[in-house]
Amino acid sequence: MKNNIYSFKVVVEGGKGGNGLVSFLRVAHQPRGGPDGGDGGKGGDVLMKAYDKYHSLEHLHYEPIIKASNGAPGHKNKKHGKNGKNKIILVPPGTTIYNCDKKELIVDMVSEGMEIELVKGGKGGQGNVHFTTSTNQTPRIATPGKEGEKKTLILEYSPLIDVAVIGLVNAGKSSIIEELTGCTTQISNHPFTTRKPHLWSCLYNYNRFTFLDTPPLFSEYSSDIEILIRRASVLIIVFDGSNENLYEQSKLLEENFLDGLIDREGKSIVIVLNKVDKISKKVNISFSYPIFLTSIKNNKGIEELRAFIFEKLEEKKNV
Repeated sequence: MKNNIYSFKVVVEGGKGGNGLVSFLRVAHQPRGGPDGGDGGKGGDVLMKAYDKYHSLEHLHYEPIIKASNGAPGHKNKKHGKNGKNKIILVPPGTTIYNCDKKELIVDMVSEGMEIELVKGGKGGQGNVHFTTSTNQTPRIATPGKEGEKKTLILEYSPLIDVAVIGLVNAGKSSIIEELTGCTTQISNHPFTTRKPHLWSCLYNYNRFTFLDTPPLFSEYSSDIEILIRRASVLIIVFDGSNENLYEQSKLLEENFLDGLIDREGKSIVIVLNKVDKISKKVNISFSYPIFLTSIKNNKGIEELRAFIFEKLEEKKNV
C-alpha cells in the first residue's frame, strides 16, 4: 500500500516501562538501612484524537513510526520513576483505523474530539524494596520495565461529505461546485488546478451540505479516489462535453471505476456533460444514470442539476 494524503500505514508503539532500581539506604547511624530501590515509571500510551483543523493525513508522513515516551527508572528512597508522556496523534474527523491487513475495523473517528487508545505503554519494573524476605534482607535484584505494545495500523481519511464531484482533467468540476454551492473555488484555465481534495459547504432549506472536489481521476489513482468519496450519498461525475475522445473516456471510467465501486448501490450517481456550448457534433455516450447537459458560460442546465442534487440530498437526509 502506498502512502498518500488520505491513506497511510503507520507503526505505533507504547513507551517502555522504566527499570526498577537496586539501592540501599545509606544514612548515618543506620549501617543496615535495608533496600530502598524504587519502581520504574510506566511507559506512555499512544492515543488518537479527531481534530477538525486537519483535512488530510499529510502531516503524518514524516513520522511512519510513532512512539510514546519511555518511563524513567526508579530512584533511591523508594521513589517512583516518572511515567512516560502519552503521545496523541491528531487526525481529521472521518479517519478510519484498520489493522495491518485491513481485515479488522478498529474504529471510525467520525466526530470532533473523539479519542481512542491505540496501544498501552509497558509497566515499570519493581525496585529491590519488593524482594525482601525473612531469609534475604538485602536483595540485590530488581525487574526491568516491560516493553510497550506495538501495532501496525492503516489509516484512511474519508471526509464527512454529502456530495463528491469527480472527473477527468479539465472537465470543469470546480466550476460545477461553484455554481451549485455559491462558494468561490480555485479555477484557472489550465489542467490540474485541483491537486488536492477540497471541501465546500453550503446551506439549503436550513440544512448544511458538504461537497468534495477531488483531483482529476486516473485509473492508477482510482482506489485512492474511492477512499475519498466513500461517505458521499451523491456522486457527480463530470465530463468535458467538447472533448473529442468523450466516448472512449466515458467507457474507460465506467469499466475502470464505476463497475468496481464499493457501496455503489447506496449512492445516487449523476452524470454531467459539461461545456456543451463548445460541442460541434452529436455526442454518443450512454449511462444507466441520470445525465445533465450543462454550460457554465450560458448557464444551461445548472438550475435543473441543482434542483435534482438537493432533492436527492434531502431525500437521504429524511430517511
